[in-house]
Amino acid sequence: MKPIYFNDLINLCTELSIQENKLLPLCAAENVLSPFSKIPLDTFLQEKYIMGGVMNYQNESNFVGSKKLYKLYELLSLQCNNLYGCKYADARTLSGVNAVMTLLMSLFSAGDTILISSEDCGGHGSMPKICHRLGINTIELPYNYDTYDFNYEEINKLLRTQRINGILVCLSDIIIMPQLKKINLPENCILIFDATQILGLIATNNIENPLYWFSDEQKFILMGATHKTLPGPTCGLIMTNNLKLARQFDTLINPDYLRNSQLHHILSLILTLMELEIYGKQYSFSIINNANILAKALDIYQFNIIQVPPKYTYTHQIFISMPQNKAEMFYNKCLDYGVSINFRNKKIYRTCGLRIGTQEISRYGWNEKEMFIIAEILRDIRDNVHLSQDISQKINTLSANKKIFYTFDNNLYDILYSQLHKIIFLRFAFRRIEKQI
Repeated sequence: MKPIYFNDLINLCTELSIQENKLLPLCAAENVLSPFSKIPLDTFLQEKYIMGGVMNYQNESNFVGSKKLYKLYELLSLQCNNLYGCKYADARTLSGVNAVMTLLMSLFSAGDTILISSEDCGGHGSMPKICHRLGINTIELPYNYDTYDFNYEEINKLLRTQRINGILVCLSDIIIMPQLKKINLPENCILIFDATQILGLIATNNIENPLYWFSDEQKFILMGATHKTLPGPTCGLIMTNNLKLARQFDTLINPDYLRNSQLHHILSLILTLMELEIYGKQYSFSIINNANILAKALDIYQFNIIQVPPKYTYTHQIFISMPQNKAEMFYNKCLDYGVSINFRNKKIYRTCGLRIGTQEISRYGWNEKEMFIIAEILRDIRDNVHLSQDISQKINTLSANKKIFYTFDNNLYDILYSQLHKIIFLRFAFRRIEKQI
């Protein structure tokens, strides 16, 4: 006997699978998880709770087995210290936005004032709304649209002349690392840098690590979502070297703002960080190199590429500037062909444009050859009024080659899989015995 809507579900799953198989993934916000990192996601860990912070184990009112589960927090801390040089690491929050929201609730009060990156300069659109809802006053961070970085002279002036409780730099659109070390951070001011887009590039030293820009006494937090250039599961990763600051939110996250820590995601993230430890430098180099090769090819095809010389981009992102009507038309045509990109209506794109990311296509081992083909596809989509079978064929040929690189071999996979799934094997065995009885 089947559920009423089971067939509808199967049909939808079939459609989604077909769509994914044919997709040309140029969206800067997504990536693909390796089979190795996926191992914990269907284990007993997703059913488990653990209470308290990550700095110290909480004996009171905890769950059976939680002392062993706490070791996952310790492993994460060790792995993040290895890659980022942080003294505190926490992946209990569920996403980048959830992490920011939790930090804002933990560290600020209604009536406080923070400086915040605007949407026009690439800032995340949710942040002003969240701050408003929490009663936090916001002032837009001054920005220099010629250098594609903040105006630090004006920022420091604001910090000198006004009572500023915090700074939130949260950039969805980023082609160069903001030089936050130029901020003269006051003693009681908290600087939060949401580096969601570039966490993987920082971990592998392909982009400067801002944790080294600030002393352990300064209130600086590096955080972000873990599923972009860091090709992991959906978590919010929070890191700092200021342990006094960490204590302000460590035990508030759980149990006040979150109860289920999603331990299967945390273990999956640990595995992804282990992948980055071994393969990350090569992977990150490929991401940035591919972005510049693709940007140059698009430039040759008369796309208006925004760049910060001497490179087109220092991250995985490429900015294409277009008049709004042409950008909307191009974006919609890309969707028709199954090409995933992002439409942008922001000043940083010189009013309007498209955002492309190379993090997922680089995970498939694609290089210069594929970048030139992608540039041809985008040119043909732009120049052809009607749908073209030739364009679709090029996309299908590329999409058929999606083997995941920069991960461990089958030997390590088999070892980990067999250990984590022992309990599942036992459950199946008991079910078979019950049926026989």
